[in-house]
Amino acid sequence: MLSMRYTLVMESTGKPNDPLSRFALSIFGVNGLLLRAGDRLTRSIGQSSARWQVLGRVGDQPQTVAQIARDMGHARQSVQRIADVLAKDGLVVYQKNPANRRAPLLELTPHGAEILMTIYSLNEQWIQHIMTKLTSEQVAAVADALEGIAHILEADEQQLSQPETGKQERTS
Repeated sequence: MLSMRYTLVMESTGKPNDPLSRFALSIFGVNGLLLRAGDRLTRSIGQSSARWQVLGRVGDQPQTVAQIARDMGHARQSVQRIADVLAKDGLVVYQKNPANRRAPLLELTPHGAEILMTIYSLNEQWIQHIMTKLTSEQVAAVADALEGIAHILEADEQQLSQPETGKQERTS
């Protein structure tokens, strides 16, 4: 069986130039651009990308702050801070969680749902603008590739987080 092995190649700038490092750096860059675009879209209605992300998560179904943080890949404390501000602004409420009384569920209020629908409308306009520069096939191919890479990374994470098995116990 043949295997392809990549070695870490450093550019003259000191940045790695192997395919996986380039991929990761590109993703970080695109993520930053998407967050800035989201901030521009939501600024006129007093929101931000961070607030939009939390609203969007609870718009699907009520969730705990820890669930939202895990899904978003953020620290629970940062999501908690945003959730508390959203609650203070009347966009979400904390509800009792029958599964865990110490971890309340975050749920949209009618006003929060209205704000989220406004954000989605603004986003739809932006998507139409961006899609004049791309084809659906291009975006679908990139999305498929990202999903494939995500599956590989998730499987690797699960494998690395599992306790090692198969080791023989040492006897004294």
